[in-house]
Amino acid sequence: MKTRLFTAPLLGLLLLGLGWSQPSFAQTEPAGLSNLENRVVKLEHKARAHANEGAALFLFGAFCALRAQNTGRNPWLWFFLGLLFSVITVLVLLSKNSEDRKEKARGIAK
Repeated sequence: MKTRLFTAPLLGLLLLGLGWSQPSFAQTEPAGLSNLENRVVKLEHKARAHANEGAALFLFGAFCALRAQNTGRNPWLWFFLGLLFSVITVLVLLSKNSEDRKEKARGIAK
């Protein structure tokens, strides 16, 4: 009986001491949580920016492939060149097509 009377208050003090020694969740988490929210927002903005860039590059590749296919060139090669080098590839492909048209016009005129 004596041990129960002695251990119950001791156990209560021990549990109370454990509660005081640890910082509460409300004190530590908001700063970490707001930091995490800021990082997620920044990541979302970066993803949107890269998605727009990716869509533009895909359109350059698709234009090059379509133009190459219409002029008898390899569309897959020109798609990937357009995807990688975008504006430069479009300009090269357009100049090649203009040269082809000039040669075709010379052939018809002869």
